[in-house]
Amino acid sequence: MSKTNHNNGGRREFLLASAAATLGFAYHGISGRKAADLMTNHHAGLADPPAGHGMLLFGEKTVYLSHLPLFGTTTPHRYQVILEVTLTKTGGDPQADYVKDRRQHPATRIYTFDPSPFVLPELDPKNPQRSSFKGTIFRGHFEHLKPKQGDKLINENVVANVTRVVHFREFDPQAAGLPQLQYFLFGKNQELFLAHLITKPPDFDQIVPVAKIDQQFTDEALGKGVPITFPGKLNMPARRIRASSQVIGQVKKADGSPAQVKLQTKAELYFEAGELAD
Repeated sequence: MSKTNHNNGGRREFLLASAAATLGFAYHGISGRKAADLMTNHHAGLADPPAGHGMLLFGEKTVYLSHLPLFGTTTPHRYQVILEVTLTKTGGDPQADYVKDRRQHPATRIYTFDPSPFVLPELDPKNPQRSSFKGTIFRGHFEHLKPKQGDKLINENVVANVTRVVHFREFDPQAAGLPQLQYFLFGKNQELFLAHLITKPPDFDQIVPVAKIDQQFTDEALGKGVPITFPGKLNMPARRIRASSQVIGQVKKADGSPAQVKLQTKAELYFEAGELAD
């Protein structure tokens, strides 16, 4: 189950409505653009307002959250962020419950975490101001659940404790597009993932588990994400790394020289292009 939603305005409206409600704005009858202006003006002088930062939830041996971003110079969702976390809750074990649920529903690729509103840059490792946030775990995408397909809320009031910030980057409006596909490899050697590097619109978000790789990387390197480029593949959705495929990429050695790396992927966990089209 991969998610490709080309109704870009739908998610923006969903997020604006949630943020406006958080700030006390009466959203009904106010256009998305007007609501955004109100929020920007209300938070004049602040880098970002608190917002509900929806995240993809994945991993079993180690759990990760990947922020679901949007492009834009004023949106609080203009960040690509991947976090290594533990999930806790008083009187329960939500991490064990999530892993059990995922194993019981192998056909369901997407699990999501819907946090209470917070300021995402407070997690920036360059100036960390928080190490946890609370939210709700869903089987399926919380913004458009499909109960007939088994999507449902599976745990509330769960605390995501950040043990490592794998990737945190604000989108640069002046960034040049990538000339070729680029991902970063992260995880632990027993459970690895590729995340597509997002730069400028139009672009796409993608998380793909890795089944096999012909090189070993240190935990330190994987904890920061190992950049892998794929020469000859244009940076576009149609040329993305496919599920259950064997691919050859390129990494940089410590001395800066290129080295070949061979990978075999598993089933794609997440893919989204429509929300990053502009």
